[in-house]
Amino acid sequence: MFRTFRRRNRHGSARPRVRTAAWSALAPVALAVALAATFAPAATVAAAAAPVPTVTEIPAAAGKGRPVGSTVVDIAARGYQEREFLMSGLADTYQKVGTWTSSGAWGARTTGTQQAYTTRLLVERPADPARFNGTVVVEWLNVSFGVDIGIEWSQSHEQYTRAGYAYVGVTAQKVGADKLKSMDPARYNQVSLASDALSYSIFAQAAQAVRAHSATLLGTGAPAKVVAGGHSQSAGRLATFANAIQPVTPAYDGIMIHGRGAGAAPIGEGFIALPLTARIRTDTTIPIFQIESETDIGSFSDARQTDTSRIRTWEVAGTSHADAYGLAQYDAQNARDGAINGGRPIVCDKPPNRMTWRYASNAAYHHLDRWTRGLGAPPTGPQISMLFGNVRRDGDGNARGGIRLPDLDAPLATYEPTNSGGEVTGACLLLGATTPFSAARIGQLYPTRQAYVTAFTQAADRALAAGHLLPADRAEAIARVQNMPWGATR
Repeated sequence: MFRTFRRRNRHGSARPRVRTAAWSALAPVALAVALAATFAPAATVAAAAAPVPTVTEIPAAAGKGRPVGSTVVDIAARGYQEREFLMSGLADTYQKVGTWTSSGAWGARTTGTQQAYTTRLLVERPADPARFNGTVVVEWLNVSFGVDIGIEWSQSHEQYTRAGYAYVGVTAQKVGADKLKSMDPARYNQVSLASDALSYSIFAQAAQAVRAHSATLLGTGAPAKVVAGGHSQSAGRLATFANAIQPVTPAYDGIMIHGRGAGAAPIGEGFIALPLTARIRTDTTIPIFQIESETDIGSFSDARQTDTSRIRTWEVAGTSHADAYGLAQYDAQNARDGAINGGRPIVCDKPPNRMTWRYASNAAYHHLDRWTRGLGAPPTGPQISMLFGNVRRDGDGNARGGIRLPDLDAPLATYEPTNSGGEVTGACLLLGATTPFSAARIGQLYPTRQAYVTAFTQAADRALAAGHLLPADRAEAIARVQNMPWGATR
């Protein structure tokens, strides 16, 4: 998955000396005008909604008879159903306006050049329309490993399904579209994305499709709120979307940016954009929620910024960019679809990180939904503690500071942000690691099983009171530790 790294240089230019009295008088004015033109915010571009695309359902039996990336979660048991659609239209491309600085107050406009496209939408929705809570989560599907992966769905499907959200995964990038066609040409023969320069317009149009075609896509009336989400490479593109596209093409009511580095994505093709450090613009008119794992902090720390009434950032200690909970789902999908590594599972040198990132993700989506409805901003959280660019750790090797889930505040293991090994380049690096404590260390911390359950329950109560853990996840977590074999790390 994607990382954008830091540091930028400043370059100045010398001008010839002019010795006239007139220039001496005018020079300060000329310099002020030049600086204003260079560093002032970009000229305002009139905002305009994205065009409304068309949507057509893909027959369930088409091609191999299931969507590529179809969920492995038993959604029927949760009262949900999966549908897949083609979305077609004319996509705009965008270009920069003015100078882009680390403030994120970026100007952009459409180029006037449009290109036809057809992509797919993967929808998970309540089978009973009466269960729909009015909010749709639209995910920019991650393509860092060459195939669409719904990271947000994998981590927060429990919250989505128990709370009644609808979910739409969008194939927004060319590599994902091309993979669909290669894996099931009969099902996806119409899919066509010319380049990633179209991705921002396509993602904006997905929001329009959800609103205009809700009866088809969701089986309900128009949603009350539509929020965007995306992880890693997709988070980098959402940072650019929030800073440059949303102000001129209003599409979403809120955006969840999960696991980005310090930078953002280019407005066209490629992975890295200038400036290399990009904060979220402070004049955003919609809520922007950034949630970062411990793995991400090494890069993201350069882009830290103060929380505002419209910007919130959580840094979740002990977590990794990807983890064992998500990996179990990706491995099951991959064994079925054979999209990566010949369908073989990812095996790292150490067991992957088992910290419960999903609890923080669930709470974040709950708060984002309320935030978009005018029901209050999310709670804040402390930053992960760092010293000279490194995460500060306790005697057991766990991170200090940050948002602390009960599995970290009453630990049975060291939760590491990186790992090694594996056949898929880069995957284990991002999956983190879990190193169980020795029996002797567990005995020092918790002389009895009940001592551990008590400590864990108190940690869960602290997270609940802070707003970083939802009541349903508190109940699930406590039941889990009450039923685990004593001395095991889940």
